[in-house]
Amino acid sequence: MASIELRANDLAAGISPLGAELVSLSHRRLGEFIWQAQSDAWRRSAPVLFPVVSHYPRGLVMLGDTPMDLPPHGFAPSSTFEVLEVTGHSCRLRLASSPDTLATFPYAFELSVDFALDARGLTQEMRVRNPDANAELPYMLGAHPGFNWPLPGAGRREAHRLQFDAVEAGATQPLGGAPVPRYSFDGRVAVPSDIDFSTAYGLPDVVSRSVRFGTEATHMTLDFDGFAQFALWSRGVAPFLCLEPWSDMPIAITEPRQFATLPGVSRLPPGAGRSYRLRFTPGGAQVREGQR
Repeated sequence: MASIELRANDLAAGISPLGAELVSLSHRRLGEFIWQAQSDAWRRSAPVLFPVVSHYPRGLVMLGDTPMDLPPHGFAPSSTFEVLEVTGHSCRLRLASSPDTLATFPYAFELSVDFALDARGLTQEMRVRNPDANAELPYMLGAHPGFNWPLPGAGRREAHRLQFDAVEAGATQPLGGAPVPRYSFDGRVAVPSDIDFSTAYGLPDVVSRSVRFGTEATHMTLDFDGFAQFALWSRGVAPFLCLEPWSDMPIAITEPRQFATLPGVSRLPPGAGRSYRLRFTPGGAQVREGQR
């Protein structure tokens, strides 16, 4: 599927209507920041996750009388979004409930995703709206951007750091029940090459609104507003790292529960909407050198 191309000075971005996915964010002199799905380690780049993030045990989450049967991260990653508007530096896409979505997720919704590129970086805004006049909309929403690791011009993979803008709890939570130890750090600076990425890790109730990934030479700052949770994922030693702001964190369940009343699920009253924002900002000495 052809991607939408955006340009602003030294930066270029590509957005695919499939999954409203950021498939490229590149600097004219340095190169590509986004994982290009170039191996079987992961064949995606940065899809939008909706109406669930991660996954629940099959048969235990109910939608009324029916067990929920959604793929991990929901149907948004495999859905083709409608392209509503395109300019040279921005675009707007939308996914709305349809007979196909209502067959597996019986709630009306509208999910819009806007991208805007400027000389300093890329803004991605996601808005969930409940068009139903009577029923509440339960949902989960997530971003799943994967970054090249190492970043272009950043040096060795082992030199990369994650720097949070606030003090976190300092211990990650392995997701999916994997028998791996928690990764502990000082709450501000994490060393991703020290993490056993045989599973994903969550930072529940994240305090930070920004995280910087990379080195002093080149780094990517990811600002995120509206998201209460955060996850880290790679696959073994594959050359990418996903930084994932989520609206909610899946909880462990051992008996049937209704999705609409689960803790850790967002809810929108009839007619209401809610916005979430990401900002991707390349930085570092290499980027500053190119701006002179």
